[in-house]
Amino acid sequence: MAKATTKTTKAPAKKAAVKAAPAKKTATKAAAPKAAKPAEKKAAVKAPAAKKAAPKASKKVTVVFEANCPLATTVSVAGSFNNWAIDKDMLKKDKKTGLWIGKVALDAGQYEYKFVCDGQYWDEGDNKIKNV
Repeated sequence: MAKATTKTTKAPAKKAAVKAAPAKKTATKAAAPKAAKPAEKKAAVKAPAAKKAAPKASKKVTVVFEANCPLATTVSVAGSFNNWAIDKDMLKKDKKTGLWIGKVALDAGQYEYKFVCDGQYWDEGDNKIKNV
């Protein structure tokens, strides 16, 4: 009879352990949503910092172009950086020096270019090269 008593004692103990386990899981589930909310807030705070880092990778450099075309009424710079457009990057004439000056923001790299006077007269000879 002692064996029968031992078996009945072990069986209720297992049931009690099984009943206790779900109670712990529900307590964990109740605590989990509260812990998830602060984690979501932290992720939202970190996201703008990542956006700020992206523009630094593609930092542009301002490049100054100068042309000596004293008789021209308009001067532009056409090159590999603007698909050789003759009317996109216009230069302005400096009244003191007589030089045509323009500034263009470019990414790092090597670019070919030529000056275009009055929309039709391109620089003679080979393309000029600008290293940025």
